[in-house]
Amino acid sequence: MIKRKTPKKYDFAFKEKAVLLSYERHSTSLAKLEKELGIYTAALSTWRREYAKFNTGDTSENNYVKVNIEKQKIQEFEKKTKKSDLKFKILKSAGKYLHQGRHMVFCFMASNEKLYSIRLMCEVLDIHRCTYRRWKSGYITERQKRKSLIQKEITYIFFAFKERYGCTRITKELQNAGYKISCSTVYEYMKELGLSSKVKKE
Repeated sequence: MIKRKTPKKYDFAFKEKAVLLSYERHSTSLAKLEKELGIYTAALSTWRREYAKFNTGDTSENNYVKVNIEKQKIQEFEKKTKKSDLKFKILKSAGKYLHQGRHMVFCFMASNEKLYSIRLMCEVLDIHRCTYRRWKSGYITERQKRKSLIQKEITYIFFAFKERYGCTRITKELQNAGYKISCSTVYEYMKELGLSSKVKKE
């Protein structure tokens, strides 16, 4: 799998210097200057538009850097606040599992991966990511265990009756054995197992 390079970020002071240099060297094409500075294509055009918004006609009075740094500080503060809120939610939700052992904490993490990032949960719950991943690689849910057990039973019944039982009869056999399962579920499991009755109609 090819990893995409993360775009390099430039601070506002660098952007301002690059824009001013592009004005000074107006005879040089922006594409050539971008290549010379090692920045991405069309960067100068974007930065010049941003810079122009703060242009007062006197470059010494341009507040481009000052205003954008203030914006950046606000964004960073909002980001930190959001992260703190998420940390609190994770800790609050996981609180009841913390005294039930690491396995229960891992189960909580596995069931909440769609809500929170693994990195953040590990940080809050003081868990190493590699430790969690090792656990997860060998983790089987109760539902998966039940499914595996039923599929083994289905396979046994199927071949015990010489491949003549379809989903309806196998469902009845399972229900008689105490399993609560529908015919449609048995059908899906048989389909996954590649089991098909020799008798088309039951």
